Amino acid sequence: MAQPSRAERNTKEVKEVKEAKEVKENTRNSEPEDRALPILPVRDTVLFPHAVLPLTVGRESSVQLINSLGEDKTIVVVAQREARVDSPQPTDLYTVGTLAVVHKVVKMPNQSLFVFAEGLERVRLVEFAQLAPFMRARVDSVPEAIPPKSSEVEALQRNVLTLFQQIVAGSPTLSDELSTVAMNIEEPGRLVDFIASSLPSLSTADKQDALETTDVRVRLEKINQHLAKELEVQQLRNKIQSEVQDRVQQTQREYYLREQMKAIQKELGEQDEGARDTEELRQKIESAGMPDDVKKEALKELGRLSRMSPMAADYSVTRNYIERLAVLR
Repeated sequence: MAQPSRAERNTKEVKEVKEAKEVKENTRNSEPEDRALPILPVRDTVLFPHAVLPLTVGRESSVQLINSLGEDKTIVVVAQREARVDSPQPTDLYTVGTLAVVHKVVKMPNQSLFVFAEGLERVRLVEFAQLAPFMRARVDSVPEAIPPKSSEVEALQRNVLTLFQQIVAGSPTLSDELSTVAMNIEEPGRLVDFIASSLPSLSTADKQDALETTDVRVRLEKINQHLAKELEVQQLRNKIQSEVQDRVQQTQREYYLREQMKAIQKELGEQDEGARDTEELRQKIESAGMPDDVKKEALKELGRLSRMSPMAADYSVTRNYIERLAVLR
């Protein structure tokens, strides 16, 4: 059989790409409230417009929803108010979600699905038309209130970007690529959505609040407060970690020096003399019958003496002090 020419293959690829773009544009331009759309409830997750999110779908109703999709891959992703609810009803969901298109579905060995969904726009749940085997509802688009360009809004946007970049730079878990992506986002509303979806420290309730806040200026102010707080916590955490590391290193250094000192004492023949002194003094302390507080002080000084070299300047002073304590009644 004759193989298609390179020109024919290129023509076919161009046609497929064009058809895919047309489907996506039709999805974006269609009015979501014209029909009842399938509702996909998710736990501890908020999908934002323009974000591509991998979703693990395991509930039977949700699996049926994904499997029922034909050429139209449009769904509405909505967060649950309580993650522990296994069979959510309309009252268990937030009223604002995200219109999304499913790009890819991967079947997992445990019968669950791994779904890649891209957020398109904010929508509000208006009326549920179906509850089983999965929910369908009519939705309305939620338009954003975009502020006019001003020096104040620009300054706020720049501050948000700077705080986010500092957090990314100081985090061992966030990729540096996030800073690059954020730097190339010009629209303030889209920047906030990207940052909110990228911050693991932001709670589901706070992310949902960002999704429901249609005033872009207010959304900027809210995320600015979250970022300032997160940066402060991150800096404090790093300081504590650094101090702990310094203490550990100091302890290791002291242990290493003590071991070196023991080795030197052994080479100089000082170890046996020091050990004999320590043991003799310990026996004197135990047999002296001294008061408890005096005995405690004597044992403390004995411990200090055991770590000294017999050649040290204050070795004899400490030894005489312990002997005096041993004769107290």
